[in-house]
Amino acid sequence: MKEHLKNIEELLDFDFKIDAYQRGYRWDTAQVFSLLTDIHEFTPGFQSFYCLQPLVVRKIDNNTYELIDGQQRATTISLILMFFKSKNYQLLYTTRNTEQNGINTFIESIPHLAIPNLTLNKELENFADIDTQISKYWKEEIAKSNPTIDSVDNFYFYKNYAVIHNWLNQFEESKEEFKRKLLTQTKVIWYVENEDSSDTQIIEKFINFNEGKIELEQAELIKALFVLDMGNIPHTVQRQYEENQFADDWNLIEHQMSDKKFWRFISSNKNDENIANKINLLFQLYNGYGKTEDKFYNYRKFEKDFKNQHNKPNWGKITQLYNNLEEWFFDRTSYHIIGAIIHLTHLNIFTVLEIAKEADTKTAFRNQLRHLLKEEFSKEKYNLEKIEYGDSEVFKMLFLYNIALTEIDETETFFPFYRFYDTKNWNIEHILAKNDDGLDSFKEFENYHHDIKSLLEFSKTEEISLENNPIINGLLDDLSGLIEQKNKAGSKKKINEINDKIAEFFSIDDFNNLCLLDQSTNIKVGKRPFRQKRDIILNLDNEIKIKPNTYIPIGTRDVFSKKTTASVSYQIDYWNLADREAYRQTIQRIIFDFLKPEQNESH
Repeated sequence: MKEHLKNIEELLDFDFKIDAYQRGYRWDTAQVFSLLTDIHEFTPGFQSFYCLQPLVVRKIDNNTYELIDGQQRATTISLILMFFKSKNYQLLYTTRNTEQNGINTFIESIPHLAIPNLTLNKELENFADIDTQISKYWKEEIAKSNPTIDSVDNFYFYKNYAVIHNWLNQFEESKEEFKRKLLTQTKVIWYVENEDSSDTQIIEKFINFNEGKIELEQAELIKALFVLDMGNIPHTVQRQYEENQFADDWNLIEHQMSDKKFWRFISSNKNDENIANKINLLFQLYNGYGKTEDKFYNYRKFEKDFKNQHNKPNWGKITQLYNNLEEWFFDRTSYHIIGAIIHLTHLNIFTVLEIAKEADTKTAFRNQLRHLLKEEFSKEKYNLEKIEYGDSEVFKMLFLYNIALTEIDETETFFPFYRFYDTKNWNIEHILAKNDDGLDSFKEFENYHHDIKSLLEFSKTEEISLENNPIINGLLDDLSGLIEQKNKAGSKKKINEINDKIAEFFSIDDFNNLCLLDQSTNIKVGKRPFRQKRDIILNLDNEIKIKPNTYIPIGTRDVFSKKTTASVSYQIDYWNLADREAYRQTIQRIIFDFLKPEQNESH
């Protein structure tokens, strides 16, 4: 695409074709009000023109362009020009009750329709009453007498013209000045798509623009504001140095913030994925989060501040914000603590930066974050002896454990927040399955028999040895006989009896029988016996292989390698009570160490 700027006056000889793939005209009252206010308040000084968002077009002939993106802006400006009875560009539609030539006759008729009197002023923030008044007037005075024009598109054309009409009529003495600003000092970023692009490519381009995959908007406009400001530096050498330094800073920051490892460290908000140019998050942090419904809040804020010589945006402070984030990203301890805050609490990176401002030292800063995590994971709410399968606390506790385990035990490794985030569906996996799903051969029945024998041997509680031991051993003897008889149905039934008995003292839903697995791996391991799960997850199974790019959390790998179990109790066949208790104690110890305040100052 080729790009440059055009003022509105340069567009007046053009026809813009709006194809069927475009959605209808839907700008709301707040957007129209904002556009009118911005043009009215614009005064040449710091900037020589007021810049609108892009029009993306494909040339059809010398005077006709297909409008790929920018229909909402182009239509609103056309309605303003219509109010002034000015020369206007022509909008041509392939749908929406238009004539054969593409002209919408209803739009042409709007200036001749009655318009309600509305009270509009600069302080107006809630437009609900205005919308209600216009809607009522439309139904009772306009559409009622001519039902054929009563459509959603026509209502929006009429509604926004009514807003324009009332807004401009309050400035009787300065209407011509507004018209001059609109025609000569208001410009659009003009993007021309290649003429040989196919219709399919154009539709895809439109979809990409409207999904935010191509963002020409805030970041580039904010960048232009800084460059224009540097253009006012009188000394040529200094100006060139500032411009080059700014360009280097921008490129470095833009590149780093688009890196998914860095991005997922500072953001867990799924909505942030819509920030196509991630550098915009820095501007949000600099300005404070604005109105969420105003997509261009930061651009408008910077534009306003640049007009104030005493409060001009400071690029150095913006780069310092980034430098803070980068420093924390490369410092393992800060990285893991901040990452835990971002992903496991309601706090965001803005709050973290505020805490950093208040802290006297790096140690004080990190200890304050640890304190917030301790409050989040209070013993009352996250008691590992009480929470169980189905509780929302399980996932968060296992997530925290994997972060803490990486920090404490993997001293050369950074926890991969981006991989944790990219795994769309996490499952809470029972380490020891409840039933015999996956047991269908006599070899598997024999392995199960061996596993339960191991359970009885290594689980030394009195409850098992004095009361349940002989009962379960009797059931195992029955199972052994059924296996020798090659009685498959009887063997499966007997295994169910054994499982039911074991469940009396060995709850599968306790926290110490749970770990994290991604959904695809969980499907592969199913409800197999522990030994088979172990071989699959540790990639020891020759027949069943998990996807090579699948992320198995470190805590889950430790479970199936029995890293938390003391050697005196070690056996690979079963996840017994000793394994479970060691696992629970390890989680408590690791998290305690992770959240323990630092005693010595870090530099």
